[in-house]
Parts: sequence; C-alpha cells; structure tokens
Amino acid sequence: MYFDKIINKKDIEPLFQSTTQTIIQAYFEGNIGFAYADNLLRPTTVVINTGCFFFLAGKPNPDMLYYIPKVYSDNYAILVPIDDIWQNLIENVYRNNDEKITRYSFYTPKVFDIHKLQLIISKLPKNYQLKAIEEKDYQQIINLEWAKDLCKNFSSYLDFEKSGLGFIILKDNVIVSGASSYLAYNNSIDIEVDTIVEERRKGLALISSAKLILACLNRQISPNWDAHNKPSLKLAIELGFLLNQPYSAYIVWNL
Repeated sequence: MYFDKIINKKDIEPLFQSTTQTIIQAYFEGNIGFAYADNLLRPTTVVINTGCFFFLAGKPNPDMLYYIPKVYSDNYAILVPIDDIWQNLIENVYRNNDEKITRYSFYTPKVFDIHKLQLIISKLPKNYQLKAIEEKDYQQIINLEWAKDLCKNFSSYLDFEKSGLGFIILKDNVIVSGASSYLAYNNSIDIEVDTIVEERRKGLALISSAKLILACLNRQISPNWDAHNKPSLKLAIELGFLLNQPYSAYIVWNL
C-alpha cells in the first residue's frame, strides 16, 4: 500500500472547496503539513495533514486511513471528514478507539474591540504574571503534557521565535496557562489555548488570548480561531471572533 505525496496543491483544491476550517489554510497558504492522494495526476481521494489534524476528501477509501500511521508518529489525531460517507468509514475503521465531537469554525473579524481586549488583560489576578514565551519557557512547555500543544509544531525555539508568537501566565513562577500559535503561516496564526486543570475557570485563558490577539494586531498578523468544544466556542465569541459553523470531527487514539 502506497500513496503519492501531492506536489501541486492546486490539483486538490477543488476537493476541499466546501471546507470552512482555517487550519487547512496552513497547508494551502504556507509550508506546513503534507497531503497524499490515490493518484498524483488525477486524485480522487486525498488526505491533508496539518499538526494533529487530518482532513479527508474525495471518494472514501479505508486504505487512506490505514496509511496514516506510516506518515504520522503520534498516537492521537483529529480526523475531519468532508461528508457523511467519510464519517461512516471512520466509525467503522476506528470503532473502538474514536470519539465523535463537534468543533466550531470562525471568521476573524476585520476589526477587534481593542479597548475590550485591554480591559480583559487588566483583570489578571494578583500574584499572577503574564509574559511572552521565551526560550526557557519554550523548553518547559514542550515537556508539559497539558501545555505542549502551545509549541509542539515548531522544530525548535529558534523556529518558534522566527515564526511563532505566544504568551503564558505564571503563578509562583510556574506556568499555569497560555495562548500561542498552534500553526503559523503567511502572516497568520491559528491560536492554541491551554490551562492546567487546577487553574481553570479563573479567566486565565481569556486573558492570555486577549494579549496574543493584541500582539498579532501590532505585528499585522491575522489571528484565527477554531474551537474544539463549547468552552472554546464561548471564549472565541467573548474575544470577538465571528462564528461560521459547527462541524463534525473524530478524535482517534492508538492509530
């Protein structure tokens, strides 16, 4: 079993015209991720990978799913099917180790409410510190299970410093929350937000996200949001992002 790696991205764009997720643009607009297809000249089935996401389009083919472990080493992935037929295939192939979820795609507003974002940041609780991610923070983050997604898609701190952007909140000099670039491409980032369980429901994710958005605007970077669940949906709306639509996805373990 072997599939061709896509060289000309334009060849597969028609298969993904109906997708609404900004994450997939990291592939089409940047140099992030890869795609493989059943036929290089006339692709009818295509899989695109960016980060832990796999977008599935074209004619459903179970071999395309079985091929994922050959090109992806993590044991956790999020599969995004383009239609119900792909959904049924995923449920059959990963019957015992998948979870269907609803995610939410967003539009980035042309104008954010700067005053509101500044007001959010001003509500940082006492004894907490908000700061940009530096090299020592980066090294800690990639070794924290709950926080590693803040930086995991960058090969090194130098790579993150060059292309990424992020902020963390510390309590007693310990990282407890953060917002960062999950993916960075073409003057855009997709935002990742994480907070350690013990510090949730204190507004820390909202504060670090507001800081990141302001930093993006100052650097003329477009911040994008794709919500994993309803708390993330609520957070995005509070920050000023505009809901596009919900969509189905599957968390898969032990690929």
